Amino acid sequence: MSPEIYRVLHAVGALLLFLSLGGVLLAPANAKGKLPMVLHGIALLIMVVAGVGTVHKDPSVDWGNWLYAKIGCWVFLAALPVLVRKGMVPRMLGLLLAIAAGAAAVWLAQTKPF
Repeated sequence: MSPEIYRVLHAVGALLLFLSLGGVLLAPANAKGKLPMVLHGIALLIMVVAGVGTVHKDPSVDWGNWLYAKIGCWVFLAALPVLVRKGMVPRMLGLLLAIAAGAAAVWLAQTKPF
């Protein structure tokens, strides 16, 4: 597949990730629905496959430190719903942290600062 297809899949995965994070973080504390967590896992899988595919297919993308920082944002966003459901992070703080981590990942991808 071409790098452009991987980029589109990565963007679709990011949209699905934040949709599922909204479902997990804004649901009532006693809600037992599994759909947001299932969508969260699917979104993470799409993002990692598309992200790694982009890095391997596009010769202009290198494994710089910015990419490791972006993977760190991905890991944090992967763990955030569990941290919120276990009560380790308050819901509204989790929402703000999700927005900050997503913004940081976009900034890292656009500027490649290091």
